[in-house]
Amino acid sequence: MNITGKCIPLSSGSLIFWESETSPFSSEDLNRRGIKYTTLFIGKKEDSSGVHYHFVSPANSTIDASGLSMNLVTERTEGFPLFIKNLATELQTLLNGGNLLIQYPSEEEGNLQDILTLFAISLKPSEDLTDIPLASRPFGRPLEDWKKEFLELGFQFFKERISNPNKSIQLKDTYKTAVPPQEIKQQAPSKPVIKSEPEVKTQTKIEPPPKVISNPKEALSPNETISKPVEVSKPVQTKVEEQKETSSEAIKSEEEKHSVSVSDKPVKTKFSIQLKMMGIISLILAVTVSTIIGLATYFFKDTSEKTVQVNSLAIVELVGLKVSSDIQSIVIKGEQLVTTMIRSNQSDADRKFISDLFFTNDKDFIYVGLYHEEDNNLIAEKNYFNTNNLIESNLSEDEILANVQRNSEALIKTFTGKPNIINSTPGFTQGSFLLAVPANLESDKSKILIIMVKLEKILSAFDKNPMTTTFMVNDDGIAIAHPIEEVIISATSFLDLPIVKAMLTSQVDTGQLRYISKNGAPYLGSYRKIGFGDAGIISIVSEDKAFEEVYNIQARNLYIMGISLCLALIIVFFFAKSITRPILSLLNATLEIAKGNFRVGIASTTQDEVGLLTDYFKTMGEGLEEREKVKSILGSMIDPVVVKEAMIDMAALKRGKEAEITSFFSDVASFSTISEQLTSVDLASLLNEYLSAMTIILKENEGVLDKYIGDAIVGIFGAPVEVEQHAVKACKASLEMVYKLEDLRQYWQKNNLYSKEAQIMDARIGLNTGPAKVGFMGTDALASYTMMGDTVNLAARLEAAGKDYGVNVMIAENTNNLVQDHVYTRILDLVRVKGKNEPVKVFELVAFRNDIKSNIADAIGYYEEGFNLYLEQDWVRAIQKFEACLQAKFGKDKSSKMLIDRCKEYKTNSPGNDWDGVFTRTTK
Repeated sequence: MNITGKCIPLSSGSLIFWESETSPFSSEDLNRRGIKYTTLFIGKKEDSSGVHYHFVSPANSTIDASGLSMNLVTERTEGFPLFIKNLATELQTLLNGGNLLIQYPSEEEGNLQDILTLFAISLKPSEDLTDIPLASRPFGRPLEDWKKEFLELGFQFFKERISNPNKSIQLKDTYKTAVPPQEIKQQAPSKPVIKSEPEVKTQTKIEPPPKVISNPKEALSPNETISKPVEVSKPVQTKVEEQKETSSEAIKSEEEKHSVSVSDKPVKTKFSIQLKMMGIISLILAVTVSTIIGLATYFFKDTSEKTVQVNSLAIVELVGLKVSSDIQSIVIKGEQLVTTMIRSNQSDADRKFISDLFFTNDKDFIYVGLYHEEDNNLIAEKNYFNTNNLIESNLSEDEILANVQRNSEALIKTFTGKPNIINSTPGFTQGSFLLAVPANLESDKSKILIIMVKLEKILSAFDKNPMTTTFMVNDDGIAIAHPIEEVIISATSFLDLPIVKAMLTSQVDTGQLRYISKNGAPYLGSYRKIGFGDAGIISIVSEDKAFEEVYNIQARNLYIMGISLCLALIIVFFFAKSITRPILSLLNATLEIAKGNFRVGIASTTQDEVGLLTDYFKTMGEGLEEREKVKSILGSMIDPVVVKEAMIDMAALKRGKEAEITSFFSDVASFSTISEQLTSVDLASLLNEYLSAMTIILKENEGVLDKYIGDAIVGIFGAPVEVEQHAVKACKASLEMVYKLEDLRQYWQKNNLYSKEAQIMDARIGLNTGPAKVGFMGTDALASYTMMGDTVNLAARLEAAGKDYGVNVMIAENTNNLVQDHVYTRILDLVRVKGKNEPVKVFELVAFRNDIKSNIADAIGYYEEGFNLYLEQDWVRAIQKFEACLQAKFGKDKSSKMLIDRCKEYKTNSPGNDWDGVFTRTTK
């Protein structure tokens, strides 16, 4: 895909690509362009507040990066240029060296081009942007008008920073409009990127990713959620020899980056000591008492649970023993009756007498019968009825036999040899149950004995209890006996009850289980098998009832704790006031010292540690006053960073050390001529503007000012404070100085300031990275922090050599090796500078890596090819390449001209076969 002329570079090194939303993209295209962010321009909408331009996250983004969203309002409101400049600055800061792809509907190309044009020229108003696809009349105004306005705006901003280095320039103060500024949402780059633009503090509101919009035009609304106003804040110190009286202010501004602002408002803290004491003591009391209550509740509950379990188990044991005994007695008596009645030598009268006597003595018996099975049916062989019970209950023998037949399906199971117990109350007028046991009679048929007994026989053991519920079930889980009559009448099945399941499946006769009922309530259960037909006794108790008293005691303890806590708070409140009063006096005194009033009028009022602290605090204020005087004196001579380090460990700076640094030298070309043409007032003003602008950039990139030598600036990157990638930051500062000087020239020319030579003033910079001696150099009485060594000397020589090669920034090979991944450089020559025997490779620092014009890139390629041919002594072809370089740079390349002259000289007077390509300089 041809992308020529389809991108706009920002001064931070980021590129903005723009393509139609219908353009196909592959991952190779995106990776090749280095695109980390995408956004979709969906168009504009006009209302009473202005014209809104909307960007949203694209629905078809092919890379894992969040979209960029904003709401931009056009020039209908006052302050639009400043808004655009701050927006562009914020955008390049958020991109942080990454590239952005903007997709757009084809009909919106013109509108998008207007916006991107203003972005580009607001950051580079004085540069030639002919290679960039700019709109000729963005927003209906000529491009040159916009450039002039942005240039003027840049110098107003620059002057404001010089005159008020500690003042923040805020967009919300200058952009007076009812429409809030834009919202920008950014995803951090996946790996660190070296910043190539001045740091700008921004305040943005991170929003969730926008919804996918099926119809982008429907998303146009001026009432979108937007961020807080962007604030641009960068306090910078300027130090010029003619303005030494402001140096102490510069030191203070350096420290204010790490300090809180001090105002004359009353002292207010978020949490006072009094409140903290009340809170801490209350917390300790609450936690301690709560822990005690919790532990007491836990152990009490545990004890109660064990007691309930023991009681429950005792209940089922007692009830089980009684019911088991009763059933065994019933079975034995029933077997005796049948055995006696079937003796062959007894008359009918005797049998009737025995039967009546049996039922008279055991009134709980209703019926006893002997049965055998035929075709899966119960066949009665002998039937014995309690006649008195039939009369009292108004029952007939047929009703009893019918009851037996209704339960025949369950009774037939007894023929397998397993006894059975059945609830026979349902459908019967009398509460009763059936017992079925194999009959031990000599017979050719298997027979069973069926006994119907009144339920009262065993029901007395299952009386109602306010806490526990005890009942009896058979092997099918059917209730045989229960304290609730309805349960017995309906023959309720408890087979789904976990405790019943546990009993029926257990191999042991006795057990316990904690379970959760269907309604979510916890229960404690116990069971005991009675040893007859797998029937058993169940006892259950609700934990809520079992632990009711535990919870009542816990609630009372909590009430007591609350009352104690309130009393403690009242006591602590008055006690804390006696402590906080002297501390507040110390706090107010501290704020006075922070404002610069070191002599505070406080006196100790107590004989404790706070009183002792107050006395020492007064002494400290007097010491700080002396310290500020020393700092003020040092600040007029030394960089604030050095002063700060000296305050930490002056002895270490005096001893000095060897450190790897990047040495910086800059000088104004032909400044002697300029100084002769200007009055002292104009010369001071010119120097003030130039040195202030350059020093601001030096400090923004973590450089330390060594000294001014007239118009020359000497700087150190990497000492006394270690700076990561100091070579990269030195190169970044150098390029920004070149750009800033171009802005200054434009401003001076536009306003016809100073002389003609001053309006075209140029500067040269030399950089070298390597080991150097750094520290305070001089006498014991008078010394200054500086650097010394071959690294420093070479940097100075490179600055001077820049004049011969016609370049603004010349760097040594060591520096080039460290920065070539971040900036664009070209090799200039292999030279032996004066005072050194070893030859060095020298390079020109051209531009940021992503900020190179196509013709410059071509020129560098030609030059480097020509230089290789020059080293090979192929003079003719080398001259051709150097001439191609000149042509690409429109004849403006002094280095190429110098090498052409040198090739022509060597072509006539060959340097010999042993020539090493080194050119020896005879001047510094």
